[in-house]
Amino acid sequence: MTPASRSATLLLTGWIAAAAASAQTGAPPAGDGRQPSRLTAYLYGKEQIGALYEAGRQWDKKLGLQQDCKGPYNIQPAGLFLLKAIDFPENRPHPVAGIWQHRYVFERCGRRMTYNVVFAARPGDKPDARPHVPGNTNASAPLLADTLNGATPAALLRLGKRAKECKSAELIDTRLVHPPREAKDADKPAGHWEETWTFRGCGHDVELPIVFTPDGKGGTHYLLKGGS
Repeated sequence: MTPASRSATLLLTGWIAAAAASAQTGAPPAGDGRQPSRLTAYLYGKEQIGALYEAGRQWDKKLGLQQDCKGPYNIQPAGLFLLKAIDFPENRPHPVAGIWQHRYVFERCGRRMTYNVVFAARPGDKPDARPHVPGNTNASAPLLADTLNGATPAALLRLGKRAKECKSAELIDTRLVHPPREAKDADKPAGHWEETWTFRGCGHDVELPIVFTPDGKGGTHYLLKGGS
């Protein structure tokens, strides 16, 4: 998935830095003298930040991270992606349509993890918040699901070398190693990018390097490389 073909469009880039400073308080970002729009204020409001915090705690617990941490948390916005157009009528407290994704750094007691939450608007109610896979993968949701179909069995094979007959592998982190770039040779066409996905199963972690290559027709192919 290249930036041009990606269905998730980065929003509000001018607000990101200021939002990071105000994330704990829930105050809308306004670092450059402009007044934030009503939608901007909502997307960086206390309710949204609270949902990010809860998702971060859930992932930390699931991954066994910082369970003894008693210090304050810090949420640093890292990206806001529009997945489906947002409809936010003036007379409604919440958007009535739309899907968007928050990517953020969740920091507690010196440990930093990148998490993602997808919000889906619901008429007459607050948005449904669904934790997404951790990390900064560049893959869209359909591409991620397609890649998992091939990556999970490969992860199980590697986990099986460490824990005999291991039958469980869960994706716990994604890391963008080389972002989409211009073509330099025939083996690395335009839009080619590389990631490392970490799977956990049976008490062990394994990493899978994955190469993604746009096909020039709106699709993207993936190739699993030898991993640890």
